[in-house]
Amino acid sequence: MSIIWAANYNPYEPFAQLFFPVLGFTQAAHDAAFSESQTRFWNNHTSTPTSHWYYVQDNTTGKPVGCAQWEVHSENPFKSGAPAMRAPWWPEGEYREFCEEIMRQIYSPRGKWMRRPHMALNWMAVLPAYRRQGIGSLLMNVGVSRADELGVECWMEASSMGKPLYEKHGFRSLFKMVFDTERRDASDVWRRCAHEMTPTPFFTMWRPKNGAWDESGKPVVLPCEGAAA
Repeated sequence: MSIIWAANYNPYEPFAQLFFPVLGFTQAAHDAAFSESQTRFWNNHTSTPTSHWYYVQDNTTGKPVGCAQWEVHSENPFKSGAPAMRAPWWPEGEYREFCEEIMRQIYSPRGKWMRRPHMALNWMAVLPAYRRQGIGSLLMNVGVSRADELGVECWMEASSMGKPLYEKHGFRSLFKMVFDTERRDASDVWRRCAHEMTPTPFFTMWRPKNGAWDESGKPVVLPCEGAAA
């Protein structure tokens, strides 16, 4: 979590406030929010068999400097449709409602498109001082190599900053997602949420099996193992 917090505050990303709200202006409030996020992510990881976290470590200091969470789905994870988005880390009220609405918009395409085995990149972060040193590529390689071993597609929701890296590893953007925060008779609280916490546009990105695209940009349909060419 120290890597994720550092990466999302340099440069500042409004997306971070959705998942890691600091409910106050003191160091104690910051520390409480950080501790809550550690507990939440650890509980999610240990209770979710599809969750796999990877780390890059600086061998000279022993310090983790990059991390990524890949989900490995051996079957359709959305048989009952996309799950309802819940943000219990926010107190009851419009801040929580706003966060849940943004989460719904982010993850709805995944639930509609990826109704088959696949791997999904949920989180990736590199400490600011270690950027542009190949750490992101190491974290991508471990995921796409596993996907190719399994013969499955990959999916992610990407920021504009990460998009060039993902394209180098066979992902392409399906569409750009601009968030709709309009609400009839919106309260001052909702308008404040929209002003302070609306993320910059995201890109939904997909990688076909083995990252195989033809020259026209269409995915190549590969024969199954053992099948006649």
